Amino acid sequence: MYLLKIDLESLLPVFISVGVVILLALLFLGYVYLSTKMFKKAFLRPKPLPAVDRSPLNIDQSTINGKGRNWFYANRIEFMNVRVEAFDKVKLAGYYRPSFDKTTKNVVILLHGRDEHPSEMGSYAKLLMKVFQCHVLIAHQRAHGMSEGKYCTYGLFESVDLLSWIDFVKRQVGPDCRIYILGRCMGSTAALLAAQQNDMPSNVAGIIADCPYDSAENALYHYGKRKFGVLIAPIMLWLRLCAKKTIGMDMSLCDCAPRAGRIKVPVLIFQGTEDIIAIPEFSRRIYDNIRSPKRMITIPGARHLMCYDTATELYEKEVTKFIEQCVILLAKQGRL
Repeated sequence: MYLLKIDLESLLPVFISVGVVILLALLFLGYVYLSTKMFKKAFLRPKPLPAVDRSPLNIDQSTINGKGRNWFYANRIEFMNVRVEAFDKVKLAGYYRPSFDKTTKNVVILLHGRDEHPSEMGSYAKLLMKVFQCHVLIAHQRAHGMSEGKYCTYGLFESVDLLSWIDFVKRQVGPDCRIYILGRCMGSTAALLAAQQNDMPSNVAGIIADCPYDSAENALYHYGKRKFGVLIAPIMLWLRLCAKKTIGMDMSLCDCAPRAGRIKVPVLIFQGTEDIIAIPEFSRRIYDNIRSPKRMITIPGARHLMCYDTATELYEKEVTKFIEQCVILLAKQGRL
């Protein structure tokens, strides 16, 4: 019994050490599991690439967005299916509608948000076509709709894709065309990131950003904190590493606020006070750094991407006023 007691006492530290190692291993595996789960949720293509671009059987028309989708499919025959190749050889799809006025040089490019279909930009297309004669391009963002791509990048690669679409409309309308860009959430961030680059074409006359987020890291951190609580800090480290290794994406570059002062075109921002995804703080951070003509409209009570639906009359009035101011600025610059 004495020998057995000595042996157990001598083995106790070993048992403790093994237990600690097992506990740490389990914690690490749990960390990897949660981080990988969030990475897939955040970056992987939300829906499979469909074989055919079919119209939905039923469309909820209780909102402006739903009515816009219904309008798009009702007028689908006016939109051509077009494609361009992105910088990384990804084939991007889009809907292009030439204006009935073949002489107009106005072009609108519409960029939807993450996990959205391009038809959800129908209400904005309809609005801008009412404001002025224009050609309309609705892009399928990479890893969305009919566009190829396995990962979305929260505006980073999408901002470079936008340059390909700008080249496309310049070929269609002419090198002297005037381009207005309207984006929702990820689409607006992509537009703002593109506008900060030195190679942003001077054709761009204005940007309308609906509920933008300032950076991919802030958007994912805010989302992850609500889902995982205090674990979000170490999970963000894993996300940054995975994004760099798997996608080749440096998340620190997807921050449009610090370099917003480089934007040279007028910017109109819409922000809902009840937005818990692209929170008002994000838009304010971007707005404060913009040095070009700017305006931010805060819609009380509006949730994420519901500014147009919540304050329809005000939204349309501000968009119309913004386009008019952009035209006046172009005239002063001798570009009309």
